[in-house]
Amino acid sequence: MNQQPIGVIGAMKMEVDAILAAMEGKRQEVHGSMAFTAGTLSGVPCVAVQCSPGKVNAALCTQALVDFFSPRLVLNLGVAGGIGEGVHIGDVVIATACVEYDFDTSALGQWPAGQLTLPGQEGPVRFLPCEEGLAKALAAAGEDLYGRAHLGVVATGDKFVADPAVGEWLQKEFGALACEMEGGAIAHACLVNQVPCAVLRTISDNAHDSETVDFVTFAQGSAQKAQELLRKVLPRL
Repeated sequence: MNQQPIGVIGAMKMEVDAILAAMEGKRQEVHGSMAFTAGTLSGVPCVAVQCSPGKVNAALCTQALVDFFSPRLVLNLGVAGGIGEGVHIGDVVIATACVEYDFDTSALGQWPAGQLTLPGQEGPVRFLPCEEGLAKALAAAGEDLYGRAHLGVVATGDKFVADPAVGEWLQKEFGALACEMEGGAIAHACLVNQVPCAVLRTISDNAHDSETVDFVTFAQGSAQKAQELLRKVLPRL
């Protein structure tokens, strides 16, 4: 078995607590004011950590994870807003790529929104890739657990999107299926460090859905489902 751990990042405490509840042989280290818990999940070495919301927090957390634990891959779990009529509350979206939609130098007339430069990369990057095989494995497991799993672009920005017009723009501009606040930054840091990553988001709201949910209750249930999915799929990764 590969002894390099799998890194698991959640923005909210409840998301990480669900993972920690199932981990064995836990030990904790603190780096950059963040608590990293190493142990095993379904017999697989893992490191779980809460990054807190937002792109800078997520990038700092990912870099510390890479520097101190050398993960063989990084998984980001959480909730997101759904985009488009086909993505419903309770569905899961697994990113084929992420985009930082609020990185925008288009006023200079050179690049479109979301296009950025990365350290060590030749030329600009707009869509930050996620590992294809990992995304497909998570989607296959997600179909059984969530009922509907979607593969596509996840849009990341430092804003909780509540305006349907913003969602429509994200769909039109990037083909996004979900929007949230960390995945793109994690994919960004992983790409720079050449570490495969995956972003998995349970849909908590969608402007096209008339259904509403209690967010805290939904997020707790989502965290438990994500833990169940990881326990199922980790031994195969």
